Amino acid sequence: MKVLLINGSPNQTGCTYTALHEVETTLQANGIETELLYLGKK
Repeated sequence: MKVLLINGSPNQTGCTYTALHEVETTLQANGIETELLYLGKK
């Protein structure tokens, strides 16, 4: 299984990123492949 995590926040390393990164770390620890995609503006 692969999970796509999408960050649409205008702040690339803000609270949304932090939350998604925690989810990503947990999923990877359980053997699930992840990809974190940033769609917000720079």
